[in-house]
Amino acid sequence: MNPINKRETTKPFKRFGAAGLEFDPTATEVAILDRSGRAIWKKNIGEVPSPIRWNGDDFTGQTVQTGDYICKIVYPNEKIAYLPFVFMKK
Repeated sequence: MNPINKRETTKPFKRFGAAGLEFDPTATEVAILDRSGRAIWKKNIGEVPSPIRWNGDDFTGQTVQTGDYICKIVYPNEKIAYLPFVFMKK
């Protein structure tokens, strides 16, 4: 029986801490958008160590409200992924 080689895929994000997200280490930029598409948080790979992490706060340092958000992830080849998610405030 021959083993089947499966390509391991990296997920775009995973849980980090109690309320945060850790993003794919190949991402060059990550933005969290509200329902209207306005950026409430954004980081570029030069500003922070890789991987980029979001702890649930907005630009002002306040924890965002429970609700629907969109995660915009930019990759080195300029590919952009938009992923909807629900943030639950504790």
